[in-house]
Order: sequence, then C-alpha cells, then structure tokens
Amino acid sequence: MREPGHGRHLLAFLLVVCIPAGYIPCRGYACGQVGTLGGTDDPGPMTPERAPSRHVPLEGAVNVRDIGGYRSAYGREVMRGRLFRGDSLSQLTPPDNERLEQLGLRTVIDFRTPGEILLSGPDRLPYGIELAQLPVSGGDLGSIYELIASGDHDQQRRKLGDGRAASFMVEMNRAFVADGRQREAFGAALRLMCAAGRLPLLYHCTGGKDRTGWMTATVLTALGVPRELVLRDYLLSNDFHRTGYTKLRLDLVKTGIVRDPELLRPILEQGATYLGAAFEEADRRYSSFEEYLTRGLGVSDALLAELRRALLGDLVPPEPVS
Repeated sequence: MREPGHGRHLLAFLLVVCIPAGYIPCRGYACGQVGTLGGTDDPGPMTPERAPSRHVPLEGAVNVRDIGGYRSAYGREVMRGRLFRGDSLSQLTPPDNERLEQLGLRTVIDFRTPGEILLSGPDRLPYGIELAQLPVSGGDLGSIYELIASGDHDQQRRKLGDGRAASFMVEMNRAFVADGRQREAFGAALRLMCAAGRLPLLYHCTGGKDRTGWMTATVLTALGVPRELVLRDYLLSNDFHRTGYTKLRLDLVKTGIVRDPELLRPILEQGATYLGAAFEEADRRYSSFEEYLTRGLGVSDALLAELRRALLGDLVPPEPVS
C-alpha cells in the first residue's frame, strides 16, 4: 500500500518539475528520440548550409527550437535566429544562459499561469532580457492532474477513457480561440513580436507544446507557411518529449498511481486533431484567418506587415493569408 500523500507528491514532482525539463534532459540527438529532425525527414525545405536541426540544445529544457527555415507562400524563407519557441525555462543552468546569450535574445514571453510559476519557479534568464508574462490558462489541466494523483483507477478510466482525454484536449485547443482572455494574451504576444526592437524573441509555456504550439501555428500561418509544414512543426514536440513522457508513464504505473498508462497519452502527446480544432474554431468565428489575426487578436495590417518584413525580409507582396 502506498503511504498517504505519496502518489500526490510524486505526481506533483513529475508533472511540475520534471516535465518542463523533459524529465530526462536531452542534448541534441543524444537521447536518440528525435529521428524526424534532420535528414530527409526534416520538415520544411532547408538549404544545405541550414540543414542542422532547429533544436537549441539546453540542459534544463528540451523543446526549445528556432521556428525559422520554413518556406513561405510569399516566396521567402522564414529567417533563422529571430523567433524561438520553447518549454519552461525555470530549470536553466549557467551553460544554458550562455547559450541563450549567444542567441542574442531581447525578449522572452512566458505563457505560464501564476500557479505554474509558483510551483516550478520563474524563468532563469540571462541579465538584460526583458520578460513579458502573458498567462494563458490552457484549460483545467489541474483537475486532470488531481484525477491522476488520486490513484482511483476506475475514476481515471471513466473520466479519461474511451476518447474522453482526447476530447478534453480538443476543447482546450478550441478555447485558445474561443476564450476572450486567452485570445487577448495571444494577441498581446503577437503584437509584441511585431513591435520594433523586440526580436530575437522566445516564447514558451510549460511543455512547449499546447499554448506554445498554437502561438507558433499562428505566427507561421501569418507568415504564409503552408498548413502541412505548420502541422509538422507542431508535432515535433512529441519527438523531443518522447523519452521523458514514456518514463513518466512507467513510473506512475510502478508507484500504483496509474494502472493504464495509455490513458495519459492524449494529454502528454500532440495530435493533428488538436491543432485542427483551433484552426476550425478560428474559421468558424471569423471569415478568414486574416480576420482572426486582425479582429480576433487585434493585430493591425500594418503590424502584420512589420512582422513579415522582420521575419521574411523586405518587398513582401501584400497577399492574404490563406
């Protein structure tokens, strides 16, 4: 029998402390789990001199990536070294900070809630980087974690089984667009990216997959990157977190907290239907994605032009976003 509180303590440790750092930090390809990066399967056409992974190898975070290198419908490639996505930066080491300094970062946006920051700690950033905290709730994941921590296997099956966990994630992604508060935070982040002097910029949440995933999809779509490449970038989080999340599921089974580890897979991993739900919600509420950007997120055409100029270069034709 587990001693009282043991399951809750372990779950809190794993979910709040270990997951943001990938549980088992990987450096580059050391963990052997990022097979879809590099080589012929690298998403998006990359020139030979830019073939190395978009991944930024860090000791305290595993899902930090450059979103540059994708070919835009405007005929330009998204510039490298200007915009980065990531997971929690609360476990960064001194060598990690040296690496971030090499990137020349000026701004970091943290989408984590105050509760997440309280539990896992604030970002550990090099001196001189401006931090913008724009919390996005991302749905009631707290109730899911409480359910798992309870160790009630029957209740876990009733609440998460038969596709219910995946449905929860679909609705969470729809809320990124439908919920005014969350939309306001994403809009503020996008306007910050458009502002002069803010790049290079890195934005992140806890795992760097859900809130950060939708922010990345929004930016890449605004830049004219085809939906297929946007999705492939979105799904790369699964590769970087695979080792850590697999070990997490096994440990939860070993401690008796969870009987069926597959119940957690829809929550820990990304799926195409999650991103599709957010895009569908944008289409449903607004006549086009361009309208979602301007009316939903409050980003003017002038600001979008500045963003495209900053990330695609000059002389970008004013074509609408598909």
